[in-house]
Amino acid sequence: MTSATTTNRSAGGAGLTLLALGVVFGDIGTSPLYAFETALSIAGADAAIGVASLICWTLLLVVGVKYVMLVMRADYHGEGGILALMALLFGGKPPQGQDRRLLALMLVFGAALLFGDGAITPAISVLSAVEGLGTLDPTWSRFAVPISVAILAALFLAQRFGTGRLGGIFGPVMLVWFLALGAMGAVEVVRTPSVLAALDPRHGAMLLVSGGWIAWAIVGAVVLAVTGAEALYADLGHFGRTPIVRAWRYVVFPALILNYLGQAAFSIRQPEHALDENLFFLLVPGEAWRAALVVLATLATIIASQALISGVFSLASQAMDLGYLPRMHVRHTSASSRGQIHIPVINALLGAICIALVLGFRSSDALAAAYGIAVTGAMAITSIAYVRVMNRRRGLRWWLGGPLLAGLLVIDLSLFGACLTKIADGGYVPMLIAAAATAIMIVWRKGRDLVRRSLIGEIRTPVSLAAQLAKEPVTRVPGTVAFVVRLGDVEYASARVLEHCRHTHVLAENAVILLLEPEWSDPYAKASNVRVERFDQGLWVVEANHGYMVEPDAPAMLAEAMRLFGAGGGQPKGDRPPIDLDRVVFVVAEEVILTSTRKQMPRWQRFLFGFMARNALPGPDYLNIPPDRLIVYTWLRRLAKQPRPADLAPKAPA
Repeated sequence: MTSATTTNRSAGGAGLTLLALGVVFGDIGTSPLYAFETALSIAGADAAIGVASLICWTLLLVVGVKYVMLVMRADYHGEGGILALMALLFGGKPPQGQDRRLLALMLVFGAALLFGDGAITPAISVLSAVEGLGTLDPTWSRFAVPISVAILAALFLAQRFGTGRLGGIFGPVMLVWFLALGAMGAVEVVRTPSVLAALDPRHGAMLLVSGGWIAWAIVGAVVLAVTGAEALYADLGHFGRTPIVRAWRYVVFPALILNYLGQAAFSIRQPEHALDENLFFLLVPGEAWRAALVVLATLATIIASQALISGVFSLASQAMDLGYLPRMHVRHTSASSRGQIHIPVINALLGAICIALVLGFRSSDALAAAYGIAVTGAMAITSIAYVRVMNRRRGLRWWLGGPLLAGLLVIDLSLFGACLTKIADGGYVPMLIAAAATAIMIVWRKGRDLVRRSLIGEIRTPVSLAAQLAKEPVTRVPGTVAFVVRLGDVEYASARVLEHCRHTHVLAENAVILLLEPEWSDPYAKASNVRVERFDQGLWVVEANHGYMVEPDAPAMLAEAMRLFGAGGGQPKGDRPPIDLDRVVFVVAEEVILTSTRKQMPRWQRFLFGFMARNALPGPDYLNIPPDRLIVYTWLRRLAKQPRPADLAPKAPA
């Protein structure tokens, strides 16, 4: 995970704020379509002020205070989300100790909950808007499902253009949408000014106190008004904090408050329509204006889906960086913000699940019953991780952190507890998705750790590798071999070199460990931050970065390293470079995970890990190595209790 430095640097422009408006706030911005109506149908027509009060104060406390004022300040090099908090706590390294491992498991489950929420949000958002056709002609209601499926398919197909371009289209539409929300609500507030009493939190509290057990169901419906809050934090890396905060303060929050108050005012003024379906659309009189609102609402809900989709892309990318998902193809769609990405595999999977949910539930009311449990669970986990980060990394004292955590959890756990009542009505769907995502991430991380432990023994540093090479019965031959490792580390690469020597018994007189990492500050850099070290036994370690918008070029990086080595006084003037760059042979290793009879992983975990390992993104496709200088080895590795030599099956040169 990395920096959104360029984005933050340009964050003062209104244009970037407009882009953030189009991508980040769609989910929260379309909640008025169903949140107030659902809550009022549970509380009763005479509870309009109490329901509006609960929604307004939930928006203020959860989104305005918790996320905008507090949590969004805890970023990991510009990236947000639960996995960013994990990176702040553990630095990408495996957590040590039972307590830290339990915390890591909780954070992984929180991220998985957002995958579940990301699947259900586009479905309910689009379906709720298309159902507005029924207010124009009841016979059109039967077309809601096929139209929604077509819209969702088009939305996921459009993801390949990137959130920047989509934000450029979506931003003006969402600006019109929020202006319409505010105007619709303001008209009703002017007609019924008594509704302003809803700004007093006592009305919401009285509704809950007098509601008995039904109060839990009311709170479960109020959750619908803030379901996009966690995605707002996950999307932090796309545009930076400043544009998101400005959009919230000056556009989103005022428009939402006015609209919810307006719906309450309409319910007070016309109680006979208070419990009608599609209450939101009744605020606009006349079929022509209502038809225009249906079109605008449909566009807005299409855009609303983007917030969760972008958030899921960010979480998947962070999970890959932290070693919780296998490498997948990531398309960076912007040179100004590393966070603007498209992951085709995740996009296809998410789109298929969304369409299946629409076909399975067939109405927004049915989906609303399943909605909220995932995001509220993620909210509670975010609160715990945020306070831990502030305590460990920012020096927050326990006597401040304890009350802060208690205050956040009172809200989060109340919302989560209310949503638990929805499990039997469909809330199990996002929980099942989250459970599957958790299993995938935990199994992948566990398998990779086992593979790493089976490979790394006494060899931990290039110095120890050089000392061991002096003892090994290895024939040294003229030339240079470069072992290319992407997104790895020196320990892992050193162990691989030794394993290669023990199986082939041959090593070139110059052996280079070439570590390639993406560079986020310069998206088009071919070779930057190059570091070279020379050790005994002809061993070299070269670390180099490449811009995330370009394919890594291993030969170019090695050439730059040798140039810097010579310029830095690493060799006498006039001598030839120590490495003949035109005759370097590059070695790239691929691992194939074999099943094992030993019980270090259950059978289903071994099967799942092996499947993911075989389908992970291969390295040689992106290294720009000439085919006649490339050797690809397949390392057949077993997951065993005790480290054992891996079988080596060399392929023919590519």
